[in-house]
Amino acid sequence: MKKNKNAQATFWVEELQEVTPTDKNYISVRKATRLYNKYIEEREQVIVKEPNKYLLDFMSQYLGYNGFEEYLTKQESTNENTGKKKTIIPKKIEKKSFLKRNKKMVVIGLGFISFLLLFSLVKNTANKSETCIIWKETHFEKSNCTLNKTIDNSLYKIDIENFKKVKVTKETPFFKNGKPQIWYGKSSKRKMEYFTQRGVHPETLKELDPITEYIINKYVFTEKTDKTILN
Repeated sequence: MKKNKNAQATFWVEELQEVTPTDKNYISVRKATRLYNKYIEEREQVIVKEPNKYLLDFMSQYLGYNGFEEYLTKQESTNENTGKKKTIIPKKIEKKSFLKRNKKMVVIGLGFISFLLLFSLVKNTANKSETCIIWKETHFEKSNCTLNKTIDNSLYKIDIENFKKVKVTKETPFFKNGKPQIWYGKSSKRKMEYFTQRGVHPETLKELDPITEYIINKYVFTEKTDKTILN
């Protein structure tokens, strides 16, 4: 299984992907493998961003559609008629000669793409499940998944009742019984920001880190005359 999984991820990255590593839409073999682990093997503990619009459109075009919207429309129509979720792969896929010479790898790649697209279809049809949240200045709120900038909290499992962005001072209780009470991360503008629970930064979606004495002394106790947490 591992060999098959790695083959799918490597085939996608090295043979199907049309952008270079310097492009923002590029995905690495590692990320492709994490997508496989998350959505095909259904390993909930794996944290990875969902495929973006470019990637979904490209995969849909590879399967013979004009884009992901057309894929959704036709798949939903198929589901209504049959009562089943089915991923349709065109009978004829006229691609580069490499694909014709490597039929087995093409099938593997198609399976990888189809599973990711099928996941996205299921996610779109389940938007009413209220798993999405949206950032509102200092906290997350439940939101309709169709709105812009929402994230699916079933992936991140953030405790939105207690997750808040806060300003820290020298009086902030950073620890309780030796356990961190503050988490930190940098914004898209590289500004250090602080939060009251584990989770992801609302702008970058990067995992937050628990506060440490080093971070406190570097970013909070900034004056030489300050009494730091270490003295």
